[in-house]
Amino acid sequence: MRRLFVTCLCVLLSTTLLQAQSLQKKLQLDISTGYQREDLKWSIAGNLDGQNPNIYSELQWKKVGGQSVAAALQWNFWNKLMLIGGYQRVSIKSGAVRDNDYSGDNRTNPAYDQLFDADKGFTRDLAVGLGYKLIDKETFSLTPYGGYSASKQSLHLLDRSGQYADLNSTYDTDWKGAFVKAIAGLKLSKKLTATATLAYHQADYNAKADWNLIPTFQHPVSYRHTAKGYGIAADASVAYNITKSIAVNLGGGYFTGQTGEGIDELFLASGGSDKTQLNEVDRKGYKLSVGLVLNY
Repeated sequence: MRRLFVTCLCVLLSTTLLQAQSLQKKLQLDISTGYQREDLKWSIAGNLDGQNPNIYSELQWKKVGGQSVAAALQWNFWNKLMLIGGYQRVSIKSGAVRDNDYSGDNRTNPAYDQLFDADKGFTRDLAVGLGYKLIDKETFSLTPYGGYSASKQSLHLLDRSGQYADLNSTYDTDWKGAFVKAIAGLKLSKKLTATATLAYHQADYNAKADWNLIPTFQHPVSYRHTAKGYGIAADASVAYNITKSIAVNLGGGYFTGQTGEGIDELFLASGGSDKTQLNEVDRKGYKLSVGLVLNY
């Protein structure tokens, strides 16, 4: 999961209490907003063997971004066991997508090249996991987690110029699977704590598209993509305690995802379907956030 789960907030108490206190809290809620931007691209070959040509069609969404809203919960429910949950949604307000077709190998002999708008849609991330407080000291904590995440993208192809006024094609993706991650917290001062998170996701990739202006394709599902993939996400943040239970948090992160070869299945309006090789899907992006952390 591609979300910043902030841990490790401390409160300034008397010296005696501070020595007995761990860095992590029993219950922590992080509410934030920010900005996220990402790119996604995929290509297919001309046949199932990855040939004729090796890159037949390619779609590239670039600088797709918008405001994010997110919430994350971390609960030390028993002994050293931790439960985490997270949700994030990004409303896409900017971006572009390029559609290319080729008749020769290695992107030679271009047959089609068109740039469209992609300033509509959303991305959504959900994650749940179970962790163990491996290290839980006054100034440093380390908690490994394992869990399940689901990431969805709803991407569009639009034409704001008016040349193709009815164009409203969609490409919806799902990245689902298990993840492992580690969250480390370091107390920098009495009121300041830094947190770093590193996660690895193993994902089943499924996507469906509706190319709404092509009458020879079926609707609302014109084709599907399936493949196996993975993702890596790294986040860092700094939290400043305002009161005993409230902190302000500033953070940022980078994420990437990629699949191997898969299947592109095109559904024809006349009935039946055609299959070819999905070469790969590549996703990458970054995020920035500001929010409040509530500790209990």
